[in-house]
Amino acid sequence: MKRFVYGIGTILVVALGLGFAYRNATPVVVRYYGGLAWTAPLALLLLTALAIGVLLGFLSAFMRLVGLRRQLLQTRKRIRQLEQEVANLRALPIKDVL
Repeated sequence: MKRFVYGIGTILVVALGLGFAYRNATPVVVRYYGGLAWTAPLALLLLTALAIGVLLGFLSAFMRLVGLRRQLLQTRKRIRQLEQEVANLRALPIKDVL
């Protein structure tokens, strides 16, 4: 059932996207600094902007993931050290105080 709902949702999004691209096929000029310009259909420009945004979001999330994994490895190493220290302390003989 879940696959069916996702399939219908995907078909609906693709149909809406194709309809938008068909209705907005007029070329649009995007001007950059330095006299650079790019002429393309509006739908293609929006799709390009979306792709760049997704890529930047993925790279940002990936960099955060790498940092968290590094922190996790450091924390696991510290835990192993502390567990070894506790094991060593437990192995010490108990001396009578009196």
